[in-house]
Amino acid sequence: MNIEQLRDFLRIAESLNLTLAAEQRNTSQSNLSKRLRALEDYLGRILIDRRSRPISLTSAGEDFVPKARQILSEIDMFKGASVPWSLSEGGISIVMPHSALVAVFPQFKEWLSREIPSIYFAPRIANHDMAARMLARSETDLAIVTRHSRVPIDEDFAVFRPADIATDRLVIVEPPEARDAVLPLHVSHPLTYIGQIWQTCRLDLPVTEEVPHGMAADIRAHCLAGRGRGVLPESLVEADVAAGRLAMRPITGGLDYTISLFCAPHASRRAKRVWSLAAERISRRNEA
Repeated sequence: MNIEQLRDFLRIAESLNLTLAAEQRNTSQSNLSKRLRALEDYLGRILIDRRSRPISLTSAGEDFVPKARQILSEIDMFKGASVPWSLSEGGISIVMPHSALVAVFPQFKEWLSREIPSIYFAPRIANHDMAARMLARSETDLAIVTRHSRVPIDEDFAVFRPADIATDRLVIVEPPEARDAVLPLHVSHPLTYIGQIWQTCRLDLPVTEEVPHGMAADIRAHCLAGRGRGVLPESLVEADVAAGRLAMRPITGGLDYTISLFCAPHASRRAKRVWSLAAERISRRNEA
């Protein structure tokens, strides 16, 4: 059992809709179901009755809801008392997709720490739609969002001005020995924004099937294990390509995208300063 399985279960328990819960958890329905089964196997209890329409909690599931919430609450309290970037100690809340948290955010934070040495963040993973809702409701200070010219962003973002902090592109990677072999292609789920970029700008490849995933890290793992090709952000796999663990297929343009920072209307003063610094940085670059 792990913490994310508890979060999965509570999201399902609250929505009683596997499709909606998977979207909110930034994963596919099949992955969410697997993680739920793993939790049920660990506990030795069936928590969700999948035969009913809509799905419903079993008696064991109803009993486990308050226990799961208590476990997560105690962990959050411990984190808040022990780490300097907690919200209780002035940390700035920020949401972003998993791929940005791994590849883009560390570089942005490193630059920002030179401008504001005492800056701390409380990051959280959120998909495109969830980030839009949280930003509009000021449930987060900042949001890092992927934007592509051919894929509309959520309308909740339309009233905010973006500060572009990075560029990236989708690339196609494969095992070094793959060459022109016909292999499965692992892609981001169509419900994710990255998945929508691929569906809009897709390229023809020698593939047996397309396998959707909710997390870019899962796609990378399949590729490293030699189980097919993958469509991934270049920033996430450039070290693998440089080390020879993966090979990158030549592609034409169209898969480039921008990564932008948005600030909530009622964000903290420190968060607004972060956004202003990012916007000024882009302005200086454009002037140069």
